[in-house]
Amino acid sequence: MLKNKLSLILALLFISSSIYAQDDLLDLLESEEEPEIEYAFATFKGTKVVNLQSPELPHKGVMQYVISHRFGSFNDDFLYNFAGLDNAQIRMSFDYSVLDWLNVGVSHASFRKMYDGFAKYRLFRQSKGAKNFPVTITGFSGIYYESLKFTDGLPHEETERLRFVNQLVIARKFNSKFSAAITPTHIHNNIVELESFDNSVFAIGLGARYKFTPMHALNIEYIPQLSPYTYQDANGNTQNTNNSLSIGFDIETGGHVFQLFLTNSQAISEPLVITDTRNSWADGDIHFGFNISRVFTIIRPKLPSEN
Repeated sequence: MLKNKLSLILALLFISSSIYAQDDLLDLLESEEEPEIEYAFATFKGTKVVNLQSPELPHKGVMQYVISHRFGSFNDDFLYNFAGLDNAQIRMSFDYSVLDWLNVGVSHASFRKMYDGFAKYRLFRQSKGAKNFPVTITGFSGIYYESLKFTDGLPHEETERLRFVNQLVIARKFNSKFSAAITPTHIHNNIVELESFDNSVFAIGLGARYKFTPMHALNIEYIPQLSPYTYQDANGNTQNTNNSLSIGFDIETGGHVFQLFLTNSQAISEPLVITDTRNSWADGDIHFGFNISRVFTIIRPKLPSEN
């Protein structure tokens, strides 16, 4: 009888030690698991800072419709022109994210009657944890067709109407409130006013965002040209265009993002904003404008339980 009791006690001790050993092994395995990758999100709220591209793309299967508006400048008979509305410019844009990292779109702007098609693609994404990468890098490429009629009476090829833009948006979200971006840009214009003028322009876009409430943020951007675009004024003198400077205010309301801002750029299309801003803040050539975006989910993403 005593022998049986001792056997039972030894068996229980062996089982309990085995259980503890298994627990220790599981704890060891769990401690060796790699941390998850944590990606930065909402570095900027909209797909644009103001005029510059931001690093943001809509999610896969989401279509975005953007209306951009620029009123006439404050020093151009502002009240006579119905607070700038009579000489306002507008752009309508549709884009769709084919993949989480690829967005394509088309748009039309009234300024110079510009049509364009573009692609935006995420190359790298800011992350920490199992994978650390300090910035988000997004590419943007667009081709632009200016349909405004030629008025010089000279023969022209249709290819002369084309402009091309390529950008890299390098952005970092420093904390929940502050983000910044630098955007190296190359623009090629197939036609310039004089043969001696350069067809290509290089610029470095600078943008920053400060979020001061969950739904409101302040944006600022400046786009210095490294090789300023030149034009002839009404007196036939050669002039350099000005750099674009814009200050904006974001308001987020559900599926809408409202951007209200002041800028010296009357144009809305990228190549004209960067290379053909002829207005100056110092002269009061300031335009009030807004961007309104609305997103529509065309293809609903699958939930984990549906995979």
